[in-house]
Amino acid sequence: MRDRIIKSVFWLVWSRGALQVLSLLTTLLVARLLKPADYGLMALAGVWTGTISMLADMGLGAAIVQYRDINERELNTCFWLTLSATLVGYAALYAAAPSLATWFSSPDLTAVLRVAALGLPLIALRQVPDSLLRKRLLLDKTAQAEIIATLSIIPVTLTLAWAGFGVWALVGGFLIQNVAQDAALIWFCGWWPSLRVGSPRFRELLRYSRQALGARMSWSFYEQLDVFVLGRFVNDQSLGLYSMARQLASMPLTKVSVVVNQLAGPVMARLQQDEHAMRTWFLRMMRLVGCITIPLCIVLMLEADDMVAIALSPKWAGMVPLLQLFAAGALLRWLEVLLPPVLFARYRVQFVFWWTMTLLACMPFVFWAGAAWQGVFGVALAWVTVYPMFVVWMARESIKELGVTWKTLWQEVQPMVLVAAGMAVCILGVRLVLPGGDGAAQLGRLIAACGIGFGVYASGIYWRGGPVAAEFWEVTGWLFRRPKTAVS
Repeated sequence: MRDRIIKSVFWLVWSRGALQVLSLLTTLLVARLLKPADYGLMALAGVWTGTISMLADMGLGAAIVQYRDINERELNTCFWLTLSATLVGYAALYAAAPSLATWFSSPDLTAVLRVAALGLPLIALRQVPDSLLRKRLLLDKTAQAEIIATLSIIPVTLTLAWAGFGVWALVGGFLIQNVAQDAALIWFCGWWPSLRVGSPRFRELLRYSRQALGARMSWSFYEQLDVFVLGRFVNDQSLGLYSMARQLASMPLTKVSVVVNQLAGPVMARLQQDEHAMRTWFLRMMRLVGCITIPLCIVLMLEADDMVAIALSPKWAGMVPLLQLFAAGALLRWLEVLLPPVLFARYRVQFVFWWTMTLLACMPFVFWAGAAWQGVFGVALAWVTVYPMFVVWMARESIKELGVTWKTLWQEVQPMVLVAAGMAVCILGVRLVLPGGDGAAQLGRLIAACGIGFGVYASGIYWRGGPVAAEFWEVTGWLFRRPKTAVS
């Protein structure tokens, strides 16, 4: 298990690092070629494709990872159920596309939605192979599949954007990415379905997966809810600014934390009967995730204006306040991604379901009030201030399962928080000494602020960071160690 974890970390970190650099550069280049309205249109389509894509898993992916002795017939049943559900979902979305376009007063949405929804059955094809690889802790293979998919999407998106295809550059890249990832995962896993289906205990698997699906579907609705509400209050231009700000602000959280979270699910499932081992892993992952994401969020929040001015054109200047607000929100909620794996491993899926349902019942009113008050800024403010309360609720249940107290959590993160506060003071000092001006002045200030800020943070973690400094260097050692071949 340790060898597989080391190999997974090696591939996940290196592939994620390379992929995030490539994705960020591609996003910035494409953003210069496209209009904010194109991103707004794709965001509207994503409300529906993102939600229905959750049906591709039906919660059965979580059951495949959680149940240690799942057999071939059960895997075949999972595959055909997920594929059938997504085909039905595509047909429903195809028929509803004109009505949705009318609702959002966006005529182009009909064609975009019908084509983008072709990705739904493609997502279903890879659910069982992907879950099997994760169950076996062969995350190096899932990382390699993501590399192949990303390398496939970049030339397609850039070529179409350069040729003036507008939003279709984003749609085409999305579809090509899914085709490439499907082929790679099926090849790596070596599994293909047959018609031998059924199992005496499939009801038990369905009960677990149904609750997992309910939680994930509710979460998917929630993630698209702010865009859904804003679609009734603002135009595509404002919606594009909002979507881009949220995407960029979430990068420190999603791109770093997700690497750890991919390990957390299968590892917690294997350790589900050992509370001490689960607690040890949770605290260690929490320290590592916080050590990386907290300083990135601070830099993004304090240097948003310089980053937008340098990386994007002036047409994106309106997103700076939104970017700062979302970065502040990410600073408060980096812990959340580590909580669901604990609850899933302890068979607390029903709590996660009702937690997401409560979230889904309350947040529409919050978003609606924010949109009516201050448009995109009001929704961003509502999202940042109200949602952390729900995170506290989930954290309380998770730490009870682990036998951890709030005092213990604070003791673990306190050194990082104090060091990060010193880093923020230094960055603000640089901004006072080096006021912004033209592009060269802003670039110089950005380099100076990041250099001094990260230098102060690294020094503080080394001297006052507690165990996280040693853990960081241990994991760093894994990245430069030639990993052993994991046994299947």
